[in-house]
Amino acid sequence: MKPLTLDDLRELAPGFVMGTLTADELAQFRDAMAEPSLAAELTPEIEAHRAAVEFLATEHSVTPPSALKARVMSRIAAEPKSRAGSTPVLELLSSSSAGNRTPTPQRVVVHPPQQLVRKSSNAVWWGLGITTLAMAASAVFAFDLNNQVRTLTSTVQEQAVLIKRNDARLASRDETLRILTEGGNDLVLVRLAANESTGPGMQVFWNVKDGTAVVHASGLKQVASNRTYCLWLIRDGKPVPVKLFNPDPDGHRLLNDVQVPKDVKGIAAFAVTEEPAEGSPQPTMTPFLVGAVAPK
Repeated sequence: MKPLTLDDLRELAPGFVMGTLTADELAQFRDAMAEPSLAAELTPEIEAHRAAVEFLATEHSVTPPSALKARVMSRIAAEPKSRAGSTPVLELLSSSSAGNRTPTPQRVVVHPPQQLVRKSSNAVWWGLGITTLAMAASAVFAFDLNNQVRTLTSTVQEQAVLIKRNDARLASRDETLRILTEGGNDLVLVRLAANESTGPGMQVFWNVKDGTAVVHASGLKQVASNRTYCLWLIRDGKPVPVKLFNPDPDGHRLLNDVQVPKDVKGIAAFAVTEEPAEGSPQPTMTPFLVGAVAPK
């Protein structure tokens, strides 16, 4: 006979408590309980099953209608013989009378099939308990896991944003250094200043060889959402728009890789005005920053 596993024994534990095991199952279960290690595992479950059976098992006394006896006896006579050792379904506490004598109604105690009732009640009780605990545990685990996933996702997204910003800053710094260092003798510095000494200022580092410039502005005021600043160059006496920009919250702004001509010929100055946000083909005001380009 194949030895029973611990899981097999756990499945048989309710039947052991309720007396529904077959002779072979009962023998195997008792042999297993003789093992100290298995007994230690199974005893708490057996005690729990017993407590549940005691709690759920009930016996109800009822007074049946007078015709019940005849119907029950008829059903019992029609049923096949039950196997030896089985428990009767009904115990009638009244005896039948001989002849045509009218039987006296008696109080009948109806005993439900205890083994079936207890087994069913036990299964429902423990099934509901285990299912409830499993659902609760699953809900707690899912909630905790969901929180961890959200936290981890948020952290990863924040780190990605920081990395992206750092990469952009490094790229901007590298481009600034490239323009300034590779210009050599072709690097032209143009200083733009306001009429008043305390006003904003700007420096244009013009790499004539590459046709690029680094522009740094400071002291600029914030403008309305529908306005922006425009950097111009004055070429052959005519203003040419170069770059639209807005200052940072502190009034500074560093612009890299500003496209400018590769020749200073005909360019007399750089200037800054405030314009509509979409820009303008011509200045709409007198420049408040102006810087002359030294002839080469």
